[in-house]
Amino acid sequence: MAKMIPNIISPEIKSGAERKIFEWFKNSTDTTDWIILHSLGIANHSTLIYGEIDFLVLAPKLGIFALEVKGGRVGRADGVWSFTNRYGNTNTKSRSPFEQAHEGIFSIMEAIKKTGNIRLSSLLFGSGVMFPDIVFETEGVDTHQWQVFDRRDGENVGAFIRRLAENCRREWQETYKSFPADKTPDVQAIKDLAQFLRGDFDKVVPLASRIQDAEKELIKLTSEQLLCLDSLEDNPRCLIHGAAGTGKTLLALENAKRSIISGEKTAFFCFNVMLGDWVKKSFESSGILPNFAGTFHDFLLQTIKNTGIQVTIPLQDIEQSQFWQIDLPMMFFEAVEKNPIRFDKIIIDEAQDLITSEYLEVFNEILENGIARGKWTMFADFSRQAIFLDNVSSEKLKDMIASCASYTNYHLHVNCRNTKQIGSAIQALTGFDTKAYINTAIDGCPVRYCTWHNIEDQKEQLETILSNLIQKEGIAAEDITILSPVHKEKSVVDSISHKITNYEVQHKGLTFSTIRRFKGLENAVIILTDVTSFDNSKVIYVGSSRARSMLIVFESDKAHRQRVSH
Repeated sequence: MAKMIPNIISPEIKSGAERKIFEWFKNSTDTTDWIILHSLGIANHSTLIYGEIDFLVLAPKLGIFALEVKGGRVGRADGVWSFTNRYGNTNTKSRSPFEQAHEGIFSIMEAIKKTGNIRLSSLLFGSGVMFPDIVFETEGVDTHQWQVFDRRDGENVGAFIRRLAENCRREWQETYKSFPADKTPDVQAIKDLAQFLRGDFDKVVPLASRIQDAEKELIKLTSEQLLCLDSLEDNPRCLIHGAAGTGKTLLALENAKRSIISGEKTAFFCFNVMLGDWVKKSFESSGILPNFAGTFHDFLLQTIKNTGIQVTIPLQDIEQSQFWQIDLPMMFFEAVEKNPIRFDKIIIDEAQDLITSEYLEVFNEILENGIARGKWTMFADFSRQAIFLDNVSSEKLKDMIASCASYTNYHLHVNCRNTKQIGSAIQALTGFDTKAYINTAIDGCPVRYCTWHNIEDQKEQLETILSNLIQKEGIAAEDITILSPVHKEKSVVDSISHKITNYEVQHKGLTFSTIRRFKGLENAVIILTDVTSFDNSKVIYVGSSRARSMLIVFESDKAHRQRVSH
């Protein structure tokens, strides 16, 4: 049987005639050592900018033959050829299929000649046309009947090639009165020709290209998100909840912009400081500015300070909790007694971290018509991202909102941030309910797990990977963020030689952040370091879900055993 290159026919080939002939060549028993190239492109075609041969047959002891295939009904009128497929669709060409095949083989032989390989460029060659669906008995000045394969030949493609070889050899002898012994190719010549015309290769797609391709796909809004935005237009109070990567912040921004454009006095609140900075930059770059954008606590502080009230933030963690949750809202109410603030609409991102009785009272105060009758949209992840309100269940958080107002509930299910591989890893590492989380179909890089035995081992592995990603793979340093459950001074990052800066919105170069501070943000490549356990599934969930296109996890021996045993 012949060797087909490629060995399967492309699904893009719609021609039933080509498909039949491909199978006939592939299954023929009298074509040993033949190589048959299908859909061979010709960059340097003799008459066209780019041409293609349907089949090129390389047959030892016979020669090289270009074949043009025409299925269905064939006709010619006033020199114009017409071809009608099984669906009744007709197309016309001024060039005959015989001309196409003849020009194709001459272009191939000319390309071989330009290599300087006299042996290969002087081999016997010819052309033919295959009409598997009809009987073609017409002869003309540009055709010979022996060049035609039609229904009368059945499936005997081998005999057709031998007929072509015999007649091409006869024509050569009639023209040159002799036929050199080396005019027909041997098995090695056939292999050399195939290598030249369509040689084997394995070009690995660069990692940077794979990441760029995934990034382009991931920036598109899903149809689910668009439906959500449309529904917000008709509902004054909405709670939008969904897992990490379902596009909540993107929707929150778009919702705010639509409110601003409609003339509403709008405020955008979030919890995370770095996310607040990113949100402000996003509004600034769009030129559509709300009346306030940033963290809820920053809003409280600004309002209080604007009235001249002195604020001292305590240094101790235990005192800070009391300050942010109790003391600061009380000072805010004192401030707005002097200078009332009202918004027509408020948008609250990261709502799972901002739903407390004290904060809800603030929202009620600043919103026109209050929480019960005013216009607001909250975006929340009640499943795994409520990492700042300890021991408060998602049910209790929802109940607190429901006790204040009636609202429309909308659940986002589609992950449009992470690639398929990262989404699967998030589920495996955290036990996230797969029924509530549909992974994106975007394909990306496999998630990598690097097991370390001690800090020095983790340091060496991390430095090697960073060097490979940036220097060898060509990934931009600013596309990489290292996240850790611990602060930088306690992290392996503090001891490595690469220049790493703390993450900022308009960052340049390689960056670092704790997982908690990075909540709500993302980057193309995320490296999780210092993972000694997967027990805190909420932190692991937040960290791993920050990666859009590539995730690398540095796990201790203990964490590795914990992961693989699940």
